[in-house]
Amino acid sequence: MPAVEKITKGHCPECGAGINADIVAAYEHKWQHDDHPIWGQVDYRILKCRGCDSIYVQRAEVFSENINYYYDAAGDTQAEYEVDYSYWPSALKRTRPLWLDELFSVDTDLHSILNEVYSGLDGDLAVLSATGMRTAFDRATELLGVDPAKTFQQKLEDLFAAGKVGAAEKETLAVLADAGGAAAHRGWKPQPKQLGTMMDIVEAFCHRNFILDGQVGKLKPQIPAKQKRRRAEGDAPV
Repeated sequence: MPAVEKITKGHCPECGAGINADIVAAYEHKWQHDDHPIWGQVDYRILKCRGCDSIYVQRAEVFSENINYYYDAAGDTQAEYEVDYSYWPSALKRTRPLWLDELFSVDTDLHSILNEVYSGLDGDLAVLSATGMRTAFDRATELLGVDPAKTFQQKLEDLFAAGKVGAAEKETLAVLADAGGAAAHRGWKPQPKQLGTMMDIVEAFCHRNFILDGQVGKLKPQIPAKQKRRRAEGDAPV
């Protein structure tokens, strides 16, 4: 009889979490402390996603002191070891916008900076991600004609005067600047939800100024002109 195919669920870097994957190869490492009754086990698995055929690595670690206690249906106390999963390549923490590749033709530097920010978010590098968002904004303002030597507040004033941002967005971007500065200089480590809000601001600003404006410019001449209504005999002049 053929060997039973080994399947597990993993977090595919392309398809996401909970997707079935074939276990292509596996290695088990166990250890135990010589002087204390503690032990650990790490399972390494090379997985092939059954959704997109991507190959990635799963690391599953168990430590004897990490135990979850819970009550079963009968009210009895049960215990199970907590398994700590990690993956390489890192699972995407934030979906890349569909327009990101279009940004490459606008400016390769800005495109590269944003890609590094996304990689930082995937790797839970909160401080680096936050400061990278500030860097992305600085590069974006330079592309919009703002002097890079100016302070952040001066850049905002120039953008506002040029009509590149409105009053509400100006205040929003000021919050982004303060958050990036706090991460870079004041030891602040933003939480995932806070990072998500910050990235929302960066994406909205870049999309509107470098992608949407161009799309609107192409759409405008394609819209049919209004037809003048022909005045019937006896109608009052329009």
